[in-house]
Order: sequence, then structure tokens, then C-alpha cells
Amino acid sequence: MGSLHFLYISGNAIKELLYSIGHLIGLQFLGLENYKYLKSLPGSICGLKFLLQFFGDGSNLDLEGYWEIIEELEHLIQLCLGGMAAITKVSSSIGRLKDLQILRLSNCENLVTLPNSIGNLTTLEAFVFITVQSSRNCLKA
Repeated sequence: MGSLHFLYISGNAIKELLYSIGHLIGLQFLGLENYKYLKSLPGSICGLKFLLQFFGDGSNLDLEGYWEIIEELEHLIQLCLGGMAAITKVSSSIGRLKDLQILRLSNCENLVTLPNSIGNLTTLEAFVFITVQSSRNCLKA
């Protein structure tokens, strides 16, 4: 399955992704939307060197500790994490995604911190950040 380019799975009761997902070396799009039971990603995800788009909208993924893995996805151009209640902060390592063009963090109700390193995203064309009540103060730097 090394030739698989597009993988989109939505609204399933999956609790864990197999470590072998990192062997999908040709994967360019990974969509894991509306997962209520999937709490983490396998470390092998950093093997997806050609991943261009990651969608985790509406999932309960806890990305604490995974930002360093995401930063290794050096060709990532679109990162969509809208509606992810588990996100409380965005790591400063996000500034290392030099190709990132679209960043969506809308409706992340517990997001309270955005790093200054977002300013390092020189190719960023769209930053969608729609605040909700509890994240009102997160733009304080």
C-alpha cells in the first residue's frame, strides 16, 4: 500500500491507529475527522515524509507531545485541527513547518496559547482562528 495517496476516515469508533500507518510512505492526505475515541497518534506518523495535508477536525486527539512529530512532516502545506477540544496550546515547534500554507484552529474551545513562532511561517496564506469564549485571551503574547 505504499502507493496510497489519500486516506480519509471519519466518525468511526477506532481507538488506536496501527503503527504501520507510518509505512504508507506515499500518503499525501490524511483525514481523521470526528473521532471521539482516538486519543493519540502512533509515533510512526513522522515517517509520512510526503504528507501534504492533515485534517483532524472534530477529533479528541491530544496533541501534547505530538507537535514534535508533526514538525517532522516537513512538506505539510495544510494543517486543520478545528474543533479539537483536547488542544490547550500550540507548540512553538509549529514554526518549523516551512511549507505550511493553511493553518486552521477554529473552535478549539480549550486553546489558550499561541506561540510567537507562528510568525516564522513565511509561506502561510490562510490562518483560520475563530475564538470561542474560553480562548478569548490566547492571542496575548
